[in-house]
Amino acid sequence: MGDFRKCTIMFLLLLFAGTILIKPGYAGKKESRKKICLVQIGHVDERIMLYVKIVIEGIFKKKIDIVSLEHDPDYAYNKRRKQYYSSKILQKLRKLKLSDYESVLAVIDVDLYVPELTFVFGEADLKNRVSIISLKRLRQEFYNLMADHSLFNQRIITEAVHELGHTYGLRHCQYDNCVMFFSRTLSDTDKKGSGFCDICAKKLEKKRRFKR
Repeated sequence: MGDFRKCTIMFLLLLFAGTILIKPGYAGKKESRKKICLVQIGHVDERIMLYVKIVIEGIFKKKIDIVSLEHDPDYAYNKRRKQYYSSKILQKLRKLKLSDYESVLAVIDVDLYVPELTFVFGEADLKNRVSIISLKRLRQEFYNLMADHSLFNQRIITEAVHELGHTYGLRHCQYDNCVMFFSRTLSDTDKKGSGFCDICAKKLEKKRRFKR
């Protein structure tokens, strides 16, 4: 049993060896200018953060730093709705010393909303290049269904790519097989997947920030 535990610990150390965990404001301008900042807010499984980092680095061809914010966003909580106002969290992110990053994506495990909608899977501030996604409604268990970890992981990446796409200037797409299509339901998210349509991919290429 002792040997098994040692092997498990070694595996985890190797698994997380490539992860950079820093505090806001640590990275220099030259180092962070071409990177994406992945922000962990509150209690989010570190394995999820690492998974998002690895997959998003492959899709966007950008290095990613992970910043951890341990506090829960109580300032954004709406007692009546029992949800968190995503726009207020984005406002807080804008105040952090993360402006040197090319884009910022926060990951949180609480239910998000904006006043106009019942809920949101995520939100982005195009002008300031900050975005956020929620894990809460991406789980099958939220709907009293059997857990499906593979589907959960796919949904995380789809929503992450969607919100990051906004930070690179992309608007919602009319094609329901494009990741930039607006998801009103999880069925929309599952259908569109994490790939860009040709039109959206070309828009990203024109900005010279993304290589397909």
